[in-house]
Amino acid sequence: MLDYDPLIHPLELPVQKLLVQCVTDRPLFFPPRQGSTPGTSLAGVYGTALWAAVCSCLKTEAGSCNKSSSKEPHCQVPDQCVVPWLYKPYSTVHRRNFARPVLLRSAELENMEPLDAFTLEVTLWGRHAISALEAVKETLKKMGELGLSTEGMIVHFMVTQVQEGPILTLAEQLQALPPASSILLEFQTPFLHQEKDEEGKRYFYTEGPLPIVNILGNIAYNLVAWDIEDRKVGEQIDGKMRHALARDARDVASAAAEKLLMVRTHLSPVKMGERYSRGNKKMMSLQGFVGLVELSGDLASAWPWLLTLALAGGGQKRAMGFGTLRMWLNSF
Repeated sequence: MLDYDPLIHPLELPVQKLLVQCVTDRPLFFPPRQGSTPGTSLAGVYGTALWAAVCSCLKTEAGSCNKSSSKEPHCQVPDQCVVPWLYKPYSTVHRRNFARPVLLRSAELENMEPLDAFTLEVTLWGRHAISALEAVKETLKKMGELGLSTEGMIVHFMVTQVQEGPILTLAEQLQALPPASSILLEFQTPFLHQEKDEEGKRYFYTEGPLPIVNILGNIAYNLVAWDIEDRKVGEQIDGKMRHALARDARDVASAAAEKLLMVRTHLSPVKMGERYSRGNKKMMSLQGFVGLVELSGDLASAWPWLLTLALAGGGQKRAMGFGTLRMWLNSF
């Protein structure tokens, strides 16, 4: 696919949303805890359940790939198994800053109130995740059997209903957006944005205006890079070419973001303690910002990346439920 257009072809990425109704066997409650969020619990159980539900080696003598090695789990037959395409840490396919192929969130679990039932929002991000819908359903069922750990006990749940939304490309969703004079971005879980300058890496914690130019630039870059991976055209587009195409999209998105106007902002920094990173072999700080930002100006030029941001989230630590937001449109 040597004629890949970084401003057109990424908008062909299909997305599907599921609403999964779950009923628990006892009240489920996630109290505030340093270094932990409902998102970390969901992501952890999902990863474990994935091996136990759909690993291609599950029925072999050695068992699933996470049990056949004392090291970090690694898929033994990536060309035959869906696991590498459904969970980022288990795959060399997923680069560090890509949106995860299966995004999990339950806003109800973040309210810190005991629940007997909750809704799990699942976003299938791309062709491979959507084609593996049945494997995702089996994994969600297995998650309920394994249960969620909280307050020293395991709370099991049963999936009672799965509502499948339509499969729509980003382009189709863009066409359905009504005209708007401004948009409101609601950062609902901590958003962690990192930038590099002459002094090294630094994070935005609400000092100064929201760096929307760099945020949308990152979104555009990662969307192109992931779409190319999801198409499996690596033999035609190598890493160097992928980087060049993604960088072109980033430049256009950044220029579009420059035309946006910050109408009002109400952002607050959030700190959630520390958590040990097995990947980096060190403690990492859990922090970011939440709140509201209203944008106006030339929205049309920035729509592709604003929509992507709203659907897949952004920033870092999305595995822990970070970086989720909603976008509200204000009509003329």
